Amino acid sequence: MKIILANDIGNDKMKILEPGMEKVVKIPSAYKRINRKPSVHENDVKKNIVNLIDQLLVHISSSSIRRDGLYMIGERAIQTTEGVSNMDIAVHEKHSSDLPLINTLGYAAARAVQKQYEEEGELPQSLKVEVGMSSAIPASQHNVETAKQLEERFMGTSHVVIVYVGQEQVTVELNFSQVKVTKEGIPALYAIFEAPNDMFQEFCKEYGMKGIDGSYFMNSKIMHIDIGSGTTEYIYSVGVNPQPEQCTGERRGVGHAVEEAIQLMKEERKGLNINRQQFAKYIERPDEYPKDHNLAVHYLREARINQVDFILEDVERKYTTTLSSEPEYLACYGGGSIEFKEDMYKYLKELADSVDAKVLWIPAQYAVDMNVKGLDILNRNMLFTEEYEETVVM
Repeated sequence: MKIILANDIGNDKMKILEPGMEKVVKIPSAYKRINRKPSVHENDVKKNIVNLIDQLLVHISSSSIRRDGLYMIGERAIQTTEGVSNMDIAVHEKHSSDLPLINTLGYAAARAVQKQYEEEGELPQSLKVEVGMSSAIPASQHNVETAKQLEERFMGTSHVVIVYVGQEQVTVELNFSQVKVTKEGIPALYAIFEAPNDMFQEFCKEYGMKGIDGSYFMNSKIMHIDIGSGTTEYIYSVGVNPQPEQCTGERRGVGHAVEEAIQLMKEERKGLNINRQQFAKYIERPDEYPKDHNLAVHYLREARINQVDFILEDVERKYTTTLSSEPEYLACYGGGSIEFKEDMYKYLKELADSVDAKVLWIPAQYAVDMNVKGLDILNRNMLFTEEYEETVVM
């Protein structure tokens, strides 16, 4: 079996696309190492297969991670706060952290089991799977050595993952035949070129233009502001080509605002013990957490002002100094662009107006998935052109 993944390993969520997938799969960037297998409450194999990614429990044996063992991954890991590992946005670097490996290996093995079950109608005892993958790490952490290090951690060895499906288990051997790690923000360029026209509606309205699609930007100089959770990437592209030596990144983003908001909440509500992923649940699910939702929204609004100011200062400095005021467009996207728009758009527009540039603020429904969609485009058109069609998800 062969699987191809476009894998955007975010500090808060891993975003994944496989060939032909309509919807991006989002998995919290968290895992929990446990000592014994929890008791099983559901024996219906079909139900367990459907919920496999959300209830992910695997045993991983790999020389590329620090410790072999039993891991709850993603959604299942964050059902409690105790003993949960996530990306420390202040210090962790993605190429050396175990989280990208543990979560990717767990996902790839589980997907192989799902696909096999969908095809055969029964669980295999074991599977051998070849994986091709593209991914990205922050520009501030990316160079030839760090990219190669992460690629080799996947490709340099076989990884054995036991996937638990209720009472049953399937042993999956994963072999990564090709892995390409680029800079975050660079794949998004291709997502702009192939974007649906409604991505540019706000832009057209703001600047009194009509009938624009992605091809309009193919000959442009663009400064990209990709606001994530732990880092913000400042990418420069000329036409269809990113300019890697002029791409930089800083530790700014929603995650830093969230960490600050959590501290503020803890001061108000004694005994509160939550991580970023759980805070995100309070924000995203007001019906489930009505009391916590309002408090979280209030403190996040306060905390995000600092991050917005830092990013605006970065943009002005990099635009004028690093890029000699050359970009014609400032393109802003990433999960943080949704949270920060209210406080940031006006000031970014003023900056752009003062230097005769235009702001392309990507709408919320597209902003989060720009990198993973771009990686999928790279997989289809450059990295896995032959195998791509063969692995299309039906």
